[in-house]
Amino acid sequence: MNYVHITTDGQPEYPYNLWQLRKAHPNISFPAEPTPEDLVPFNVFPVTINPQPDGYDHRLQAVEQLPPVLEENGWEINWALRDTTPEEQARYDAAHAPEPQWMGFGIELAANPAISELYDNIPTALANGLSIGLAEASKGDTRLFVGLWQRVLSVGGISPELLQQIAAMAQQYALPAEFIASLLPANTET
Repeated sequence: MNYVHITTDGQPEYPYNLWQLRKAHPNISFPAEPTPEDLVPFNVFPVTINPQPDGYDHRLQAVEQLPPVLEENGWEINWALRDTTPEEQARYDAAHAPEPQWMGFGIELAANPAISELYDNIPTALANGLSIGLAEASKGDTRLFVGLWQRVLSVGGISPELLQQIAAMAQQYALPAEFIASLLPANTET
């Protein structure tokens, strides 16, 4: 059960619990489960927590608990909606983003004839390193792949169309935005 304690200056103290009541009155023996009538002399009252609102955009609005108020049927807790901050929206987006599908991206790359041709035209060690780097990227460490990919980009020979196609595949498979940005030369946008 939830309780509110009305302090000597008339302010509601919430949340409040029976442990606090017993600590404040160590010489009084309270029943294990006191009734509301048992608590009235100590200015402690049960609180009803009303249901939170629903049907709102969780990305753009947040629910906040309001202080307890004395209503016709006793003390109640209500809720209010407020606009979320840009930081809260970013956290929401991160928490609700689709899971990156690295395996699907890797399979799509391997099945693409233009990528196979690209791998045939770069040194074997570099091609193998990109494959290993992609496996490491799937575990969260993109440094090897990005570093080697930047080497491939610096040599040239990759058409802008192929770069856009690779970036589009990465987006399709919900790969991280910073990884997608690293696939393109600095002056190119997706």
